[in-house]
Amino acid sequence: MSEQRPHPSGAAGVADAVVATRGRPSIIWLIPLIAALVGGFVAYRTYSERGPAITISFETAEGLEAGKTQIKYKDVEVGLVETVTLAPDLSGVVCQARMVHGAGEWLSEKTQFWIVKPRIAGGQVTGLGTLLSGSYIGMDPVLDGKKTRTFVGLDDAPLISMKEAGRYFVLRSNHAGAVGVGSPVFFRQIQVGQVVSSQLEPDSDYVTTRVFVRAPYDERVRADSRFWNASGFDASVSADGVKIDTESLVSILIGGIAFDAPQGSAGEVAAAETVFPLYANHGDAETRRYTQTITWQVEFDQSVRGLTVGAPVEFRGIPIGQVTDVKLHFDEARNQFVIPVRIAIEPQRVLGEDVPEAERRAAVDRLVASGLRAQLKSGNLLTGQLLVALDIFEDAKPAQVVWDAPIPEFPTIPTPLEEITSNLTRLVERLGKLPVEQIGADLSASLKALRVTLQQSEGVAPALKEALARTQQTLVSANAMIGPDSTVNAELRRALLELSDAARALGLAAEQIESQPNSLIFGKKGSQ
Repeated sequence: MSEQRPHPSGAAGVADAVVATRGRPSIIWLIPLIAALVGGFVAYRTYSERGPAITISFETAEGLEAGKTQIKYKDVEVGLVETVTLAPDLSGVVCQARMVHGAGEWLSEKTQFWIVKPRIAGGQVTGLGTLLSGSYIGMDPVLDGKKTRTFVGLDDAPLISMKEAGRYFVLRSNHAGAVGVGSPVFFRQIQVGQVVSSQLEPDSDYVTTRVFVRAPYDERVRADSRFWNASGFDASVSADGVKIDTESLVSILIGGIAFDAPQGSAGEVAAAETVFPLYANHGDAETRRYTQTITWQVEFDQSVRGLTVGAPVEFRGIPIGQVTDVKLHFDEARNQFVIPVRIAIEPQRVLGEDVPEAERRAAVDRLVASGLRAQLKSGNLLTGQLLVALDIFEDAKPAQVVWDAPIPEFPTIPTPLEEITSNLTRLVERLGKLPVEQIGADLSASLKALRVTLQQSEGVAPALKEALARTQQTLVSANAMIGPDSTVNAELRRALLELSDAARALGLAAEQIESQPNSLIFGKKGSQ
């Protein structure tokens, strides 16, 4: 109940103010309270739905910008770069990025990150969209594996996704050729994979090439499969004509690798990371490769023009090895130059598989004792290429293999042309050493002595004198025939000179045929 108070002015007829006291707070205070609750809820929701923070290391920050550079997977934004700083050791840059909510399941140790930018590899052009929109970080998430928040970014985008089915294989060769990262891998002229890396081993002279073959074609790689360099094209000339072999136009332009299994192969499917040799071409891959090789050295003292490293070594026309080195050496003991040629022989081609070393040497010694020798022969009359031929020469001089030398030395025999030239030269030298002038002088002295004897025997009977006169006439005629100024002597000298010139011309012809075998067909170079 309220109490009425008199008006302070005392004026009559004016009602006094009534003050009422409330018992609860005003509703106006609910507004800031609700705002605080909403703000807390939003903050909690924002914090609880915030994705994980990750750290990515790159060699350079090219194209990266804090607060702007996005992380994308299949063109969907899944993260944002927050900061970009230098690494403590200045070896690169460190990016702090925030992923979207739920991305923690994708962040395993197999997940890959890289900076997307324009790139040409393997005949493909990627990243052209970044020319207008700017660079971003690409991501290849992998659910399997140990979870992590620290990653090392790749220099380039991976050619093969971690989720793509297939297997990796390792190839080794002495030369990389035209094969590079991104080059295709062919199976029977169908592209089934790509080259993912190619590098020179730091502790050897091998070039290691890693390839990926997609499923289900990876089942085609057998334990005895053979890989070869399919870059460009191979051209060969044989009795069947000209043959050109190539995999595709792509392999001609950017290179490539092809593989196949030998005919009738029953090998098992090769396991991942199996190491295979990489052959130079299809022909080398088809040639049977033997596991054993022995090195011999053969010496020649004649011209070896046309003999190169890789030239075949044949036994009666069958290849059994190849030339591995050709050098020039001065032999101080003989005071002359010799040409040691190193050859690699595959004994399994001749003696069979798994022959013990002692038995193999004994067999070689028996063959050498029977006349087995090495000899230079012309392999192609048009190109002048030489080869090393092994054959049995029954009339060869006795020789043997020097097994205790650093490299076993195998005996050789001269070529037929060289032997003919040598025999003719020796014949001319012997004829040139005949004392023709001395023989004529001695015969003239004998005739003078006989003439004196005849003069002293003038008192002999006329018949004897007549006989002596006839004998004198005969001797005079003989002197006229073989004397220093006689026609016979001149003809003999001329015959010797002509024989010497013929031997010299034959020697020059032999050298011409050895250096330019095609001169038998086309004639001497420069002739009209």
